[in-house]
Amino acid sequence: MKVIIAAVLGLLLLNSTGMVQAEKATIDVPFDSVGTSCWYDEVKIEYHCTWEGMNQVFTVEDLMEYKSVLSNELYDQEIERLNNEALEQIALEREKLTPNEKIIADIGLKLDRGIATASDSVLRNLLLDLDKCYQGMDRTAAIQTYREFEISGFKQIESNNVKIEGLLGKIALSIQECKAQKEVFKLAVGYENFLTGNDDYQFSLQDKFTKDIQAVNYDKLHSTTREIDRSAICNNNQFADTQKAHFGCMVLYDGMDEDSIRLENEIRFGTDGKMNYQSQVLDDYMQFMSNYGNKYATAQDKQIQADIAEPIANEWKKSNNFYQNSLK
Repeated sequence: MKVIIAAVLGLLLLNSTGMVQAEKATIDVPFDSVGTSCWYDEVKIEYHCTWEGMNQVFTVEDLMEYKSVLSNELYDQEIERLNNEALEQIALEREKLTPNEKIIADIGLKLDRGIATASDSVLRNLLLDLDKCYQGMDRTAAIQTYREFEISGFKQIESNNVKIEGLLGKIALSIQECKAQKEVFKLAVGYENFLTGNDDYQFSLQDKFTKDIQAVNYDKLHSTTREIDRSAICNNNQFADTQKAHFGCMVLYDGMDEDSIRLENEIRFGTDGKMNYQSQVLDDYMQFMSNYGNKYATAQDKQIQADIAEPIANEWKKSNNFYQNSLK
């Protein structure tokens, strides 16, 4: 802020004899000045002086405006101060940048100076088009652990003929991994409805029998009886039926236990160890033979049956085209 003090002095006066009389005056200026100027108003007969104070903080514009009245030492000090403040502000702004943004800014400076390489340019384009790729989600959750990683949408890596190394190489490999992950997602269609996470619960006796609930009743545990509580085995789906049967559990097959099945087999097939064959057709035939009268047909029986069959056979021959063709 400029502080200006103007002193209005009636310094030049005419005395009674018409002679000009000069008067000296001392003015206390309450600040350090960087320059002064005075002028005389002949009309009002006034002598004006102005002292220009020094700003507490100079801006670049102030320095350019008052360079002619400032000492070289003061001018250089203010220029150095402004440069240091600018560098501090740049450092503060840089701290707000992410690591990738700092790399982009540094490469941008190289491009402005014309010293950036092809690898620098490709890396900058990769960082400007970053994206995310995911695994272990949706249908792949049953076979993969969840993970996300950075890729880039920049497609011109190979056409620039750059070395795949450093951060550039890491992003390039991530792009290839993401392509492979898409193929895994296609092939994992069979795992789409698999339960995962908390829904994928495996039964455990430790969850059922906590420290407050014992698997075996305390009185039974300390009793002298030979009785065994088989419910923990017989009612547990984690044991196979063969194991349950060895333990003495009642195992049902189509609603029947082994004793009932054994009894039914003895009734049907006997206990002599012979394999008997039973057929409903055979039973009907034997029933027919027993009621027919003669077990063995006589010549007269055969002739009777032949007489019955002959008109039927002749009728069939007339209507059968294959038979008629064979006669021709």
